[in-house]
Amino acid sequence: MAGVEEAAMQSDNDNHQPMFNLPRVILAFILLSVGIFIGRTWYLGGDGAATFILTFSFMPMRYEHLVSGAGFPGGWAAGLWSPLTYVFLSPSPSSLVFDLLWLAAFGTAVARRFGPWRFIFFSAAAAVIGAGLFWLLSSDAQPILLGPNFVVAALLGAAIRFIYAAGLGGIVTMGGDAWRQPALGIVEMWSDVRVLQLFGFIFAANTLFALLYASSGLDGRALLHNVLGYVVGILLFSLFDPRPSTAGRPG
Repeated sequence: MAGVEEAAMQSDNDNHQPMFNLPRVILAFILLSVGIFIGRTWYLGGDGAATFILTFSFMPMRYEHLVSGAGFPGGWAAGLWSPLTYVFLSPSPSSLVFDLLWLAAFGTAVARRFGPWRFIFFSAAAAVIGAGLFWLLSSDAQPILLGPNFVVAALLGAAIRFIYAAGLGGIVTMGGDAWRQPALGIVEMWSDVRVLQLFGFIFAANTLFALLYASSGLDGRALLHNVLGYVVGILLFSLFDPRPSTAGRPG
């Protein structure tokens, strides 16, 4: 069974050399996100776009309305799908481009390693956890969670478990063949210089992001939410990884 799954994963990886060398599941995520952004911005507009956002974004206030019986776009069904659908709703063109570039870089390596279905379930689990943490970090019921930031952070955290073999160069090359490498254990990670270099790059990028978007009202809770995304990705990785860790290698 493992051999069949390995062959399917390899087939998915090998059949997608065109289109920026991205796996099909990454392309689907990008095209869906871009299509939704264009549709709601250019074709819905105004009240239609606002209703669309209220229907598919994650908002703690939605659940207060459901309990009280007050009307809210999407009704009770949106309470079930919004912890997943918010990841496809980037708030601005710049955030859309930024998030999808990071998704392409680190999501590609994880998708190659996991295969399409494991990748989808990993991303869905990260999205739901991200929604829950967002709720816990919210000081009131008003904030709205949009975009794939948390899922991208989780994918980045997952990638760190095995992309260490490619070092910082793995970021530029989308991991190369690093997805084939045995994963480091959580304890091992902190004694590997390459992993520490990757963490340094990640947090430097986050600091730059915070400075660039400070004027948009980005606060410490948003940055903490992203950092928790890395932690979630590191911890979830072992539940979905079909390949052996370094601890499990023979010899």
